[in-house]
Amino acid sequence: MRKFILVATAILGALAITPVASQAQTQQHQWCSKFKGMTNCRYSTEEQCRASRSGRGGTCFARQASR
Repeated sequence: MRKFILVATAILGALAITPVASQAQTQQHQWCSKFKGMTNCRYSTEEQCRASRSGRGGTCFARQASR
């Protein structure tokens, strides 16, 4: 029984510290870039996206709500 409690506690502890993407975190990254078939949605503003793509090509676009 003691072993079961230790395992259950370890599992619950691991789940408690596992990061979960909240809606606020998702809303921070509203801009995506596409370059050579790869898409990265990690930009908060269009300006950040364009600066990242500057001189390297690719495109920037607004993230769709369904993603």
